[in-house]
Amino acid sequence: MPRNLRIALIVAAVPIAVVAWASTLFALDRASNGGEVLGNVSIQGVPLAGLHEDEARDLIDDVEAALASQPIRVIVEGTEFTVLPSEVGYDLDDESLLAQAMMVGREGSFGTRLRWWLGNFGGGAESTLPIQPTFDRDSLLAIVRQWEPQAIDDPPSEGGLAVADGRILPIYPEAGTGLAVEETTDLVAQQVLSIDRSPVTALTEFRIPVLTAEDIDDVVAQAEALIADPVTLAKIQPNTSVTFPTSVLAESLTSRVGGTTARPTVEVFFQIGPLVEFLDPIRELVEVPPIDAQVVIRPDDIPLILPGSPATRIEDAGLPDAVMAAANSVTRTAPLPVSEGEPAQFTTEDAEALGIGDLLYTATTFYSCCGDQKNLNRIQNIQRIAEETNGAIILPGDTFSLNDHVGKRTTEDGYGRAGAIIGPVVDCCDHPANVGGGVSQFTTTLYSAVFWAGLEDVDHTPHTLYFSRYPMVREATLGFPAPNLEFRNNTEAAVYIKTESTDESVTVKFFGDNGGIRVDGITSEPFNFTEPGEWFEPNPNIAPGDRDLVDEGRSGFTATVTRTITFPDGTKESETWSWRYHDFPMIYEVHPCELPEEHPDHKADLECPLVVPDARGRRLAAAITLMERSGLILIVGTPTIVTDPDQVGRVQSQSPGPGNLVEDGSSVTVSLGELSGG
Repeated sequence: MPRNLRIALIVAAVPIAVVAWASTLFALDRASNGGEVLGNVSIQGVPLAGLHEDEARDLIDDVEAALASQPIRVIVEGTEFTVLPSEVGYDLDDESLLAQAMMVGREGSFGTRLRWWLGNFGGGAESTLPIQPTFDRDSLLAIVRQWEPQAIDDPPSEGGLAVADGRILPIYPEAGTGLAVEETTDLVAQQVLSIDRSPVTALTEFRIPVLTAEDIDDVVAQAEALIADPVTLAKIQPNTSVTFPTSVLAESLTSRVGGTTARPTVEVFFQIGPLVEFLDPIRELVEVPPIDAQVVIRPDDIPLILPGSPATRIEDAGLPDAVMAAANSVTRTAPLPVSEGEPAQFTTEDAEALGIGDLLYTATTFYSCCGDQKNLNRIQNIQRIAEETNGAIILPGDTFSLNDHVGKRTTEDGYGRAGAIIGPVVDCCDHPANVGGGVSQFTTTLYSAVFWAGLEDVDHTPHTLYFSRYPMVREATLGFPAPNLEFRNNTEAAVYIKTESTDESVTVKFFGDNGGIRVDGITSEPFNFTEPGEWFEPNPNIAPGDRDLVDEGRSGFTATVTRTITFPDGTKESETWSWRYHDFPMIYEVHPCELPEEHPDHKADLECPLVVPDARGRRLAAAITLMERSGLILIVGTPTIVTDPDQVGRVQSQSPGPGNLVEDGSSVTVSLGELSGG
């Protein structure tokens, strides 16, 4: 290649290499500075260069906060006021400023951006972001209007009203020197938008009221109508209301000048303070606490959910407008402004989630109506425990304990004394177990529903004695704290217990969803019989050595019951219970002195009384011998006149009479026969 050509090619290649080298450096620089502010960008003298986007945003926010918090001084007739730009909605549009900062050095084609990079490599000229704040003029105007009555001793007035002793008094319009509101607002607005802020001297003007005395009289008439009668604010669901008397309405009513400077108006309104002050002492009576949802069973045995609702709380801020609406209505009523408070502990959704659906089983047992007080107490006890159990809900997997649910039976809780199994017999009424006697009939009824609904039997105890009114083994007794009745809800839905009682029966109904199972039960015939023993009851009127049969007793025996549950898929599950019933003893009445030692009423120091023998018709000597042999002393009393000579000297009567029971050594007075005239 000629030397001149080689030199030309080298000269031509140098700029190309420089450009390639610069482009490579530019690409590397941009890759390492992605997401950062480029160049020498600043806002209000604060540099943004090199900051990541989030950092730049935070710095712009700081600048905005600084400008918004810088007070603007305003002098009104010698009185100084301050306005914070933040009070009138000062805003820099941070996102727009951030977008401008991020676009510096990133606009245009590759060549344009490369030239900008080359021109700003190592620094470059400063690029200041322009600030164009905005604010809410209406908010500023409202602030400026407040200064006139505070800074000017005798400002002009468009009038209004005052309330004294419940009466509306007019305040008529007056001319005077006042604040030039619009013009002063414009001056303050300039400083809000400015970066370098200076104090503002407010402008004043002499103003003649636009409104007339007639206008104020019309306002007074309107105000008098507003407070003429009490007003009521009400809510239908839930039902609650509050009535504000005329005295509170008058205290709350006031006026203000509205509209524009050219077309002012006097607006009448109610202040919130007196309304809340009246409401606070009765707030608990007006506001409604949260209402829990309820599951109830209709008379036709269909479960029904009564919806719950959150608390109803009065919205104090809405009271002035609501009172105004009521005062302007023909009925003097308006809706009570309320909001939802705390939620119900048990919501409608909670109730629906229980899944209480079908009637699973109805169990009923019967008893005799009326009768003596013991039976009336027994019926009362059955009805009381049914009442306390009614409405119980057992969640899936939970165990229900009857004793835990109703507690110990006491007279204070409405239970009376009735017959109960005391030892081997049913007795009443001095034992603690007699309080609540008869509740085992309800327990048996409840257990029957458990059995046939297919729920899990956790604990039940049949009676020690068999009563024909109950099914063998498939029955349960109740004491406190034991024996108890417990069962587990082994279904996927809650179980609801509904109870009903009359003077002759008690009923337990289970509602829920047991998955469509079928329950069958088989009870065996009694077996392993035992003969009845003996039981003695004290009777002080029975002579020692005698005894009266009161009850012939019944044999004891053993029986079993088997429950088989068939599931929808055809599988089966069986369980068998066995129970040994004690014999019901033959009951004899004997004198207390002859009770056996194991009897609870046995008294070791109790001596048996003597039976007074019959001495009637006997001669005196024979009568004396008879009494002495019996351990008694004979005393001759007043004779009895007889007509039969054979009765002379014979015992005609005695006291105590034959068969009476007396203590050893007691005296018996006899009357001997004697002829008339001796």
